[in-house]
Amino acid sequence: MLNYQLTNSKQHRAFDLVTTLGEVIMMRMCLACLASILLSMVGTSDGTAAEGGRRLALVVGNSAYEAAGTLPNAARDARAFGTFLSNLGFDTDIVIDANRSQLAEAVARFSRKITADDVALFYYAGHGMQLRGENYLVATNARLTSEFDVAAETLALEDMVRAMEGKAKIVLVFLDACRNNPLANRLNEEIEGTTRSLATRGLAPIETQSAGTMVAFAAAPGQVAADGRGESSPFTTALVNHLASPGIEIGTAFKRVIRDVRTATDGKQSPQILSSLSLEFYFAPALQQPEQAPVAAPAIDPEAIAAEADFQKALRINTPRIWTSFLAKHRSGEKVDVARQMLSVMQPNAIASLLFPTPEQRENELILDRAKRSEVQRALAAKGFGTGNADGVFGSQTRKAITDYQKSTNLTGTGYFNEPTAQALGIGVVSAADGLYSSPLARRYLPKDFVGLETDERVWKAINCNPWHEKVYGSFLGHMYVVIYSQGTTWKLADFNAKRCGGHLATITSKEENDFVASLFNKDERLFDSEYEASWNGTYKNGPWIGLIQDEHGREPKQGWRW
Repeated sequence: MLNYQLTNSKQHRAFDLVTTLGEVIMMRMCLACLASILLSMVGTSDGTAAEGGRRLALVVGNSAYEAAGTLPNAARDARAFGTFLSNLGFDTDIVIDANRSQLAEAVARFSRKITADDVALFYYAGHGMQLRGENYLVATNARLTSEFDVAAETLALEDMVRAMEGKAKIVLVFLDACRNNPLANRLNEEIEGTTRSLATRGLAPIETQSAGTMVAFAAAPGQVAADGRGESSPFTTALVNHLASPGIEIGTAFKRVIRDVRTATDGKQSPQILSSLSLEFYFAPALQQPEQAPVAAPAIDPEAIAAEADFQKALRINTPRIWTSFLAKHRSGEKVDVARQMLSVMQPNAIASLLFPTPEQRENELILDRAKRSEVQRALAAKGFGTGNADGVFGSQTRKAITDYQKSTNLTGTGYFNEPTAQALGIGVVSAADGLYSSPLARRYLPKDFVGLETDERVWKAINCNPWHEKVYGSFLGHMYVVIYSQGTTWKLADFNAKRCGGHLATITSKEENDFVASLFNKDERLFDSEYEASWNGTYKNGPWIGLIQDEHGREPKQGWRW
């Protein structure tokens, strides 16, 4: 049975958190810069809207920030892109240096114009940020002194996208918004610390609801998009150069955008897309060409298609474990380069460990409790390689026995147990390294995103149970622990949900176990609630439910606990 556990070494009293094996969504707090372009579109073959529809565009460029410095090219980018769209037949509203109220007014005005047959396009250049997995466009008067200012001083990208998807036939959203943002950087560091803030730079993936949606990023997560040294940013320059190429479908055009931006930035910036686009869309119709003999279709590269699909899933999950799985599955290509960069930002030493693991690391990846180690010792002794007592401790005598046995079976004699050695001995082992598997911040995950990337059955059990709840999960000594964020629960309900998911509430048996379980939720302040106690004029924190039951007349501070 999976251990379904949760505790907190800091708490006096357990409160309203359930520990269930369930699906997990990483809440990527603190994203210093929003590097996204969302192209959401249902295209027609000639690039025009459905019959009777119009082409409408709202273009925003924010350069003059009151507290975040100046972005010289953002306003110029907006004017250049607005002119570009007007020349393509878009009715374009250009808004420059909008504060929060002006930004909201422009969006509302744009939304009122959209009808069901229209093409609606939104372009934004300026500062953006991500907080707790949500993306925001920053108004010029934003100061962001705390996370509570975000709603009042920014525009939520998801709200903008949803409003457009619900009204227009075709939706296109472009955001050249990943410039280095000092306000977001400071806020993110306050919330998660410098290291995590660096790890979560970029844009959170967007779940679009239209079947014709493409999400494009000005830069890959972990990268900062350049404002540009010329009149426009590298990204907007490439968009203008390629989107309106005659007869070029948007997907093909964007590949050219990626190529130009990578070249212009010496590979430091690589635009990305998330796509559910089921139809083609063209900004400009094809030029009339003389009839020619049919040309053979280019060969399809199945590996590139598979890598692209896995990359999009890994981008949505965005944990070191999943990026590691992606790199173990795919070894070369543009997406692999970006994945390595993502992993190196999150875990600087992970790439070396992945490409050149030590024998000790290989052994540590296996679930080898004391009973399993004793089984290994007995199996070695049965083969004539004495280990002394089968006490489950891999001391010098056991190490020598492992080395000698490995050499006798033509394996590399490392002295560390590994999967080939286990297979030769006929011992079944499971590879599952201890540690955090999910994001340190509770969030929901979509099971479909793990297909082809996650092989641990315990994780599948976690993400498939209660998929609507936000969670954090990780492994310790072969057991999966899951923290579920569920407000207003009771101990009985928590216990019921834990058992329903195939686990149980935590019963902590060691300091090491307690420290690990506490580490699963100590990063997320939402998992705690402070309360005031009038009897002793003090406050205390309520934390997650663990395997404790409260006595009616106990103490600490009001009542006691028993297992």
